[in-house]
Amino acid sequence: MRFLLGVLVGYTLRGKQKLLISVLVTLALTVYVVIPIIALLGLRLDVQRERRSRPAQTRVPALKGLTYEDAERKLHAANLKIRLLATRYDPAIQPGLVIDQTPAPGEEVAVGYSVGITLSRKDYFGPGP
Repeated sequence: MRFLLGVLVGYTLRGKQKLLISVLVTLALTVYVVIPIIALLGLRLDVQRERRSRPAQTRVPALKGLTYEDAERKLHAANLKIRLLATRYDPAIQPGLVIDQTPAPGEEVAVGYSVGITLSRKDYFGPGP
């Protein structure tokens, strides 16, 4: 680029070779302005196409402390599915409530994703005798 600009400035100062100056200016504009603009426009189109091809995303709502039915309704409203992963005894929590969920509340997931929950149960099935 320095060489091209040096030749261009040199011929412009002398005022000779006007055809050569025109060719050099055209070449410089093409190489350093037009081609990068075309490349950036192509990149922009690729990025837009990539974004449109991704599945729609939604945020996972908070489910802890809800009943199974309420959690199911809340997930349905967010276009998500529910999946019972486990049940666990917890004396501090009323039976039938969601204790834990995966993925965590606020995470972005694809629409239709299944959210796993753990429910509290009323009986303790501890280790045998």
